[in-house]
Order: sequence, then C-alpha cells, then structure tokens
Amino acid sequence: MKAPARIDLLATPDASASSLFGLYDTLVAAGRDWEVLVSGEVAQPVFDVRLVGPTKDMFACGNGLRILPDTIFDCADDAQIVVVPGLTLSPSARLNRSDHPALDWLTGQARRGARVVSACTGAIYLAEIGLLDRVDATTHWAFGDLFRRFYPKVRLRLDRGICFDQADRGVVTSGGTTGWQELALFLITNYGGAQRAAKTAKVWLMADRGELQAPFSTLIQTSPHADRAIAAAQAWLGDNYACAQPVAEMAAVSGLPSTSFARRFRVATGLSPMGYVQALRLEEAKQMLETTDTPVAEIGEAVGYSDTGSFRKLFKRRTGLTPADHRRMFGKARFARYR
Repeated sequence: MKAPARIDLLATPDASASSLFGLYDTLVAAGRDWEVLVSGEVAQPVFDVRLVGPTKDMFACGNGLRILPDTIFDCADDAQIVVVPGLTLSPSARLNRSDHPALDWLTGQARRGARVVSACTGAIYLAEIGLLDRVDATTHWAFGDLFRRFYPKVRLRLDRGICFDQADRGVVTSGGTTGWQELALFLITNYGGAQRAAKTAKVWLMADRGELQAPFSTLIQTSPHADRAIAAAQAWLGDNYACAQPVAEMAAVSGLPSTSFARRFRVATGLSPMGYVQALRLEEAKQMLETTDTPVAEIGEAVGYSDTGSFRKLFKRRTGLTPADHRRMFGKARFARYR
C-alpha cells in the first residue's frame, strides 16, 4: 500500500475557517469516504494532513472559529506539500512581515523542497516571499489591485480558477473563496489519481465550475485615489456611460488635455479610459440581466451598444459567459426556488 503524502496545512489567526477546514475535510476524505460510504473497500487515504501553526495552544482564526493546531512551525519540516488556505487580509494594505511569522517558516519549507500551494488570498503569502515572481497566478478577484501595486512581478490571471505550470511540481494557486475546492481536486488528482478525485467530488457534491473565475468577479473595483479631476470624470460617467463619445466627454469634464487625462486615469484606476467605460457598461448590463427580464438586445442598447452582436462578443470576452448564460447563472430565476 502506498504511503499517504504528508500535507501541512497552514493554520494561523488570519486563516479563513471555510477554506482551512474545507481543505482539511476534503483532503483527508480522499481514498477514505467513498470506501466507507459506498464500496466497502479498505480505505487507502491519499494524504496525511496536519494543521501547523505558530502555537499548539488554541486560538481564534479569521471569523472567530477556534483552531487547535497539531504541531508548530519549529517541529514541521517533513511535508511533501504545504498548503496555504485563504487568509483574512486587507485588500489595500501590504502586510507587515513582522506580524506574520508563518512567512519565515514558509520560506524555509520552499527552500528545502516542499511544494507550496495556496487557495484564494493565501497567494499573498506566496507572493510576499517571492514564489510567484514571473509566474502565472490567481487569487480572489477583489485583491487584484493589491497585487498590481505591491507584487508587480506576478503574472496575475484573475480570470482563471486555478494556475500551475507543471502538474507534478511547482507552485499552484486557486481562485477566490470556494476556489479551494479546485485546489483540493487538483491535489487529489495528481497525488491519488483522477478516479479518487471523481469519487471525492461525488461524495462532497463538488460541481464542475469550469476553469474560469471571471464570471464571478466584478470588472470595476473602487480603489481609493486622490486625483480629483479623474474622480469627477468617473462620477460623470456613472450617469452617462451610454453616451456616444464617453472618453472625450470625460476628458472635457476633467479639464485635462487628452494625453494627460489618459495617463492620469490609468494611474488612478489601473485601467485605460476606454477599458473603464467598457467595464462600467458591462457591470450595468450584468445588473440588468440579474434583476430584470429585459431582452439582451435592449440591455446592450441601454448601456451603449447598438450592435447586439458586438455587445454579445464583448460580454463573452470580458466575463467568460454569454449574456444569456450570465442570466441563467445569476439571474432572479435561479433563486426563485428559495422563496
């Protein structure tokens, strides 16, 4: 019988309870639950999972749930895989390394050859210690600005649900919140086989969400900035996004020359003026798809696109879904059965 692969699951006061315990439950279930519940075969666990933290004393994690680690950093140096779960961190401020002793331990684990992977905002730890430099990586979409500001060497792919270069080695990052399920299935597939991953997915009712995170994200993130001219242009656009020449009108509202306006707009928002217009229009279109029964063609025209075909193509390119698919996934009909 093949020995289970040792996984150290990082448990700190910043850990997200759902990510930490969701990963723990599904990883220890691989090779065990299907056998116990269905086949009656001898259980052959894929992983030996333990919680590793700064202390063996009980402490509260992100949302107040109590954690009791199995061992401490100083005694954990033999795992094949180290998993960083989602973390409850600021989406705008860079973390202070002195407040996160796990970073030094994580650095040591990477240096000795452990495979370090992350779920959701756990990617911030990997970025902070340089593991994601010049690597495709994903995280929760709400943390995109933080990565662009403090970790510019990371090739950020917020549209993806999971990122890795090689299946059998190297870093792996998965997307936001329940994206830990993608990471769990990745690990089970590559260390226990696709059949065990399928059985785990069946027992845990883990639906195939596809490989994209884009359908779940917002195209506009309200990052604070101090450029009043750009803020005035943004405020104007909020009421006039469907106009025919929005970029020229925004520049006029700002009182800036067009080249200066474009440069300052990108610095303030992280997007080009036209990219911002498209993002705002599509967010408005999403809201209409989710809350009304208005035909797609009328929604496209309402947000500034008279050519329905062009609107559909842009929507699919930016969100990963067609307007009709978005309505099916997030529209009011989906939630009617709960009322």
